Amino acid sequence: MCTVLALMFILRADLSHLAWVDGLAREGSPPPPLEASSKTGYAHDQRHFLGAHDRGESWRWISATQTLLAEGFLAEIRLDEDNAPEGRPLLAPRAYAAWLASVAWVVSVFTDVPVALGVERAALWEPVVAHLLIFAITVGFLGRRHGHAAAGLGALFFALFPPISAQFLPGAPTARTWALFFAAAALVRALPRADGKGRSSPCGAASAVFAGLALWLDPAFGFPAVLVCAVVGVVSAHAGFEMPRFGRWGAIGAAFTLAAWLVDRAPWDTAAGELRFVHPLYAAAWAGLALVGVSWVRMRRAARIGFPTAAGLVAGLALIAPLVYVQFAEDYPGWLHAGASMRRFTALDETRLFASTFEWLTQAGVGERFFLLAPFAALVAVATALWRKDGLARGLPLVLASIVVALLLLAVFRVRWGVIAMALALPVCAAYAASVSTNARRGIGASAGLFLFALLAWSKDPGAAWTRPVAGGEWRRSDLEALIHRQFSHWLPLRTPGIEVTALAPPVLSDSLAFHGGARALASTAWESHVGLVATSRILSSLESSEAEAVLQNRQVTHIVLASWDAALPLLVRKPDVPGKDTLYDRLDRWVFPLYLRPIPYHVPATPGFLGQKLAVFRVVPPQDEALSLARLAEYFVELERPEPAAAVARVLAEAFPDDSNAAVARALVHLDADDRKASERELERLEADVAAGRVPFSWDRRVQRTVVLALGRRTEAARRELEACLASVEPADLIELTPLQAHRLVVLARGLGIPFPNTQTADLATRLGAQYAAASR
Repeated sequence: MCTVLALMFILRADLSHLAWVDGLAREGSPPPPLEASSKTGYAHDQRHFLGAHDRGESWRWISATQTLLAEGFLAEIRLDEDNAPEGRPLLAPRAYAAWLASVAWVVSVFTDVPVALGVERAALWEPVVAHLLIFAITVGFLGRRHGHAAAGLGALFFALFPPISAQFLPGAPTARTWALFFAAAALVRALPRADGKGRSSPCGAASAVFAGLALWLDPAFGFPAVLVCAVVGVVSAHAGFEMPRFGRWGAIGAAFTLAAWLVDRAPWDTAAGELRFVHPLYAAAWAGLALVGVSWVRMRRAARIGFPTAAGLVAGLALIAPLVYVQFAEDYPGWLHAGASMRRFTALDETRLFASTFEWLTQAGVGERFFLLAPFAALVAVATALWRKDGLARGLPLVLASIVVALLLLAVFRVRWGVIAMALALPVCAAYAASVSTNARRGIGASAGLFLFALLAWSKDPGAAWTRPVAGGEWRRSDLEALIHRQFSHWLPLRTPGIEVTALAPPVLSDSLAFHGGARALASTAWESHVGLVATSRILSSLESSEAEAVLQNRQVTHIVLASWDAALPLLVRKPDVPGKDTLYDRLDRWVFPLYLRPIPYHVPATPGFLGQKLAVFRVVPPQDEALSLARLAEYFVELERPEPAAAVARVLAEAFPDDSNAAVARALVHLDADDRKASERELERLEADVAAGRVPFSWDRRVQRTVVLALGRRTEAARRELEACLASVEPADLIELTPLQAHRLVVLARGLGIPFPNTQTADLATRLGAQYAAASR
């Protein structure tokens, strides 16, 4: 009954969160057109999945899985969408990508969609599937080893305890949750049985496989599990339990780790030196720990240190030394890396980060402290009770104490490991309850029931740090920001067909550009993007435009995108030491930009919390003259409906470039927009005279803009002659140079004057480029 009730709690919470995530994804921009031959299932390699937590990581898992499905799971793959133009190797554990692909295949079979599209749906459902699988395995283990009562109470604890239930977030696929589970399973296998039945195997084959899987998926969980199992093996042998088989444990673990590394990447890939993923140094260290353990067992049996023992100790330490050296001497922290995920209790990405458990204790509420510390207290209480209980091996408390101390030390510095310690309280308490009298067992059951009842009441409102969004819940600011990013990511590549977009943008927006837009980014939120972040810092911090231009060309950057609400890029800007000098970032913020940048108008969707915000888009173009650059800036402000700065730029153009034809076009547009008839008539007469004299602008898009201005000024005959000339020579590459409003006006003018495009290709492209204005005018 308790198991069924717990299962209902899990399904209700997960499905409600899943409905919220799915509903959010359906808002905003529509899905891109489908394309069966694309690796994503959508045209132009775009995507539509949105997710809810750790979006950058979730999107990278979807992208990696789709790439592996297209290229093969054993192929050596470089991801081009990040660290442009070189890209970076795929370092993600392919075991999890294979698991995600298998869920996608099931989704594809039942929904009759291509597997590539099924990956997006699998990303939504995989955490729910993982939650149910791990729940079933946990309850089954407790029931088989400790009985139905332990299984029922454990099921309720598993379902109600927020640090466990909040590891599984629909729409946030991650290998980290499975790594946490396998690490806990390895430690459970290391536990000696309090009832004295069965064999204890702290360093057995099952423990090695579970720890190896955890190490493959995430060394931050896997390698500490290996260390704790080794310590427990030594303590178990010292306490008089069966001697652990260190040799077999080490051989299985090292071989498994080495095989996982070979599957994930080729041995000659220099990027494999990063220890945040599985690496042969972990295999060597595991073998070294096993050798030290074997030598220690041999020393205990012989009661002396012989040559084989000494040689084994030296060889073991020699195998461990490279990992230690690389970590501390070469600045590769690996499993010790203090990433954000290890400083949170759960996978909820908007929760507080804690440098240590002590920091959490100073900030947590009374209820949170009580419920989260209760499992630790239970572990300590069981160890104390076992120590005082007659008839049990005196070494049992020592073994349990070694596990508790090791977990507490890990949890002090990495709070995520505290979840493993909390979960370990389940089998420990169940094992102890099985060894006591019936009356004591009833008391333990009653205490557990009271705790679960209180936990149920607390879980109704545990606070924002533990609360998942549910169906009907409000959207967060980060969700609205993600919708804007997705809309822009769909918009930008379609504005530049035939051009491979490489953008310098805020890291969070870069994630979306790469995932949703199929574009390349200079730097994303992935830690592997460090090289791109350095290049971004150099560009934005440059004091001379020529320096920034050189790096932009070297990195093949086509667009610079700055969001007014972004807080990341300003942190990358190094303030100048030279008085009177400004960085490129500061100049762009004041709309003083070099002549090789052209502003592209983009309207931020009307979104609560983002009204009045701007997303400034600059395209890298061949150097323009100053008059043309200022003319395009004035037209940019007109298109974005910002009359004050448009008028200011027009005044500068009148003073500095009174006779320039491009300046005249821009001034005429500004005056027409402001309904200044006297000023606009003066400029229109000038433009009409240019047409009559046969003066043709240097570039095709400027001639289109002159045509549009003449039409807006009701110079119909001059506009007709110019439009006929423009359409007679139009090419797709010419249309791309138009802004969205210019493209829309060109289509409307051609339709109004009855002048057709030369072919359907150019007509369709012009219509697509101005589609947002066409939709607004309906």
